[in-house]
Amino acid sequence: MADRTDRGSLPFIDLDVRRDGEQGTVDPVNARVALLFQVHEWRRLGVLAFGWSDDALNVATGWPPHPDVQERLARLNIPVQMFVADDGALKRAFDRVYGPESDRGEPRFGEVALRLGKLDEAALEEALAYQRHHGGRLGQILTGLRHLTFWDVAEIVAAQRRLPLVNLLKEMGPIGGVPWHLMPREFWFRHHIVPLEDDGQVLRVAVEDPDTPGLHALTGLGRIVMPVVTGRRDIVGILGARYAHDDLAHSREALAASTPHYSAQRLLTPCQTAVLVALAAAVGAGLWRNSSLTLIVLSSLLLLTYAVMVTYRFWFVQKATGQAREATVSQEELQELNDWTLPTYTVLIPIRDEVAVLPTLARAVEALDYPKDRLDVKLLVEQDDYRTIQAALRGDLASYIEIVPVPPDEPRTKPKACNYGLQRALGEFVTIFDAEDIPDPDQLKKAVALFRRADRRIACIQAKLSYFNRDQNLLTRWFTAEYAVWFDLYLPALQASGHPIPLGGSSNHFRTEVLREVGGWDPFNVTEDADLGIRLHRAGYRTEVMDSTTYEEANSEFVNWVRQRSRWVKGYLQTWIVHMRHPVSLYRQLGFRGFWSFQMSLLGTPLMFLLNPVYWLLTSLWFATQWAFIGHLFPVGIYYIGMLNLLAGNFVFAYLSAVACARRGDWELVKYAILSPLYWSMMSLGAWKAFIQLVLRPSHWEKTAHGLMRGQAVDMMGGRAG
Repeated sequence: MADRTDRGSLPFIDLDVRRDGEQGTVDPVNARVALLFQVHEWRRLGVLAFGWSDDALNVATGWPPHPDVQERLARLNIPVQMFVADDGALKRAFDRVYGPESDRGEPRFGEVALRLGKLDEAALEEALAYQRHHGGRLGQILTGLRHLTFWDVAEIVAAQRRLPLVNLLKEMGPIGGVPWHLMPREFWFRHHIVPLEDDGQVLRVAVEDPDTPGLHALTGLGRIVMPVVTGRRDIVGILGARYAHDDLAHSREALAASTPHYSAQRLLTPCQTAVLVALAAAVGAGLWRNSSLTLIVLSSLLLLTYAVMVTYRFWFVQKATGQAREATVSQEELQELNDWTLPTYTVLIPIRDEVAVLPTLARAVEALDYPKDRLDVKLLVEQDDYRTIQAALRGDLASYIEIVPVPPDEPRTKPKACNYGLQRALGEFVTIFDAEDIPDPDQLKKAVALFRRADRRIACIQAKLSYFNRDQNLLTRWFTAEYAVWFDLYLPALQASGHPIPLGGSSNHFRTEVLREVGGWDPFNVTEDADLGIRLHRAGYRTEVMDSTTYEEANSEFVNWVRQRSRWVKGYLQTWIVHMRHPVSLYRQLGFRGFWSFQMSLLGTPLMFLLNPVYWLLTSLWFATQWAFIGHLFPVGIYYIGMLNLLAGNFVFAYLSAVACARRGDWELVKYAILSPLYWSMMSLGAWKAFIQLVLRPSHWEKTAHGLMRGQAVDMMGGRAG
């Protein structure tokens, strides 16, 4: 016991409950005051806040006080009156307020849940077994296993910690009167805290986790922090409503404001417009003075360019693929990953008018082999897409899948939605999945393993893409072969050569901090993925291609396919124009080889599609009519180059398609590579549509319909999950 005669000038306080004849039992400890403070730290220091008097906080301590007590109380920045109490009485007071010390710790959450009837023994044992293997917090595990809702967890935590329980979505007043200004937006989102009231001395806040370090940080404001408990959905809903306008503005304008030369919001700069006008004037003058010679020169230049692009693509892939292999993670490495140390992983899923694919999406996410309590999945839905939102709400989605309504505002694009979700991402790493995607279940773990063994320059890891409905019709077979060339040959070749990689639109995994550093995605670019890959390279970061596949739905309808293709080609041209605004700077950042690789990838690919029908038409007219004018356009040397383009070009691309399919093991697709020129004609149609749209509607996003092969996707999902 404290010696009442040897306590300096500190008064003594008896903390034991006593009987009063008139009032009955009297407890000198005001539990509401005591609960303002973090139990773990204050119990360690042996100090208990037990009441107020004369605008001072009354605290009791044992004797002698802990050496850190004075320093800790000084950080409160409020008047404090200290008392001395018997050690035994102090312990009994702690136990009355916070519960017996032996009862504290993680298992008590389960005991409270059982006592409240929220769980049965079998569910609790399942969650504890999961926790022993994967780590994580019991409440999050139980919601991930669908045994509890977020509100169940809030009720249990409130009872466990003897804190008030508040339903914010029902009881909170206008969010405008809340003291948001005390901390920046990022603080409230990172710690999942909603400030409620602030009178200058006491700050009342709502939390889902009373142990969040954010509460300790708030004490530095010189206020007593009084937490109340609420559900995660309440926290997310209030924070989302408060910052929706700011987040929308940032999603749309951040890149254009910080680095306008990287934004496609305005396609051509005045300098580019002047160059374009000068070129057009030069061609016009040439046609006026000597139209025949001008056409011969133009045709010769285009044919030579085409020949260079065909030769480059064939040589580059052949050379690089001899040494290029995707980054791999062995099964032994995956097994050595300690689930306890895996970080939170954010998955962004932009979705619009996609009711049909929601069941496949839900199953694909649940099949991911990653601790469910560390999955932060954001379903990004346009706020006026009522059918999809209603279907998602009815779909019994896993608790870690958060429906994020994206305010409807121009541009209505996927990258704007992804930027909106990125601002709410909680993960160390973030990836994009499209609504119909079925990724390899271990893809997230593979990405973590690769990031951990790579240096910080590796900012992105691109998974390969393929199609689950490849055998649906001839179009899907061609489409699958094209993807095999791109993701199994060309991108690994770019990686091996150290050249910039135009990313695919899905399954690219990023370090979240780097993605925010470079400004996220360009909301005005319709191939935001390719543009982001170039910007990452220009900023000094690199991309790896990993040996993991995400299966998508190949377009099986011609009109739908043309819409998708035209958007891709338009976006490549957008990206080329944007990054060629300052060609000298681009050359310095990419180097000689990287610069020309950029030209071949971003300009060469669309240009070949645009030129094909022109020369096919001229060749057909020549053989049909023997028109002398056509023969005049092709002098002997140029004529042979044109014939070489026709024959060698078709052979090269058919050959690459066959090799890519064989390398992936899709032997039944090899025979369809012979028909690749027919597929080229379709791609040319999409390219010319893209060129027209680039002039008239540069940022218009043509939506691709999905869910045309739901049965096959679900069947495949069931087989893969099993």
